[in-house]
Amino acid sequence: MAPSEESILNNFLLSPASLPTIISLQKFTELFPRRLQSHPQIRLLYRELQERRSQDMDLVRENIKAEVDRGGGQRAELRKALKTSGVDGITDSQQREVDMDFQLIGEGPKAHREECHTLSSLLTEMENAGEALQQEIATVERDATTTLQELDTIVSELSDFRYGRFNKPAGAADDVVSEAIKGLRSLEDACYNSES
Repeated sequence: MAPSEESILNNFLLSPASLPTIISLQKFTELFPRRLQSHPQIRLLYRELQERRSQDMDLVRENIKAEVDRGGGQRAELRKALKTSGVDGITDSQQREVDMDFQLIGEGPKAHREECHTLSSLLTEMENAGEALQQEIATVERDATTTLQELDTIVSELSDFRYGRFNKPAGAADDVVSEAIKGLRSLEDACYNSES
């Protein structure tokens, strides 16, 4: 059996809302400076907060009851409207057909005959929709292929990084140091030449 509206609202709004559920007295006490944690007023403050939280929860309970009563009234009005319209006991598939008819033709007397689809216009619309879907599928497939290629490249680069295979073989530490020194000397020379 499906849960009722009242049980859903109570479980999600009231069950996790009590102050001890949110924070225990011990955790609440730990929020204060260490020198004040043994003060008796902390327990009184916690009890006061607990009482206020309880009052808030009572108000929420009243609101839930009012909402459930309002929902019951709306369901009764809906049943009455269905009986007067003669659409009582309609199945889901029948409702889908009615909804499609409303979308294609329009609702009741407000729908004008010239706005209705004919067999040929409906066929044209369906062909256009099919072509649009095929184009969208082709675009998605191209995007998926591009994304897959990018992922393959990234995986390959990460694999090279993991196993130490790079485009250029790694040089010895002395080579790196000497290259850095050469670069710094050329930078130093460029700075001195620009000053003179």
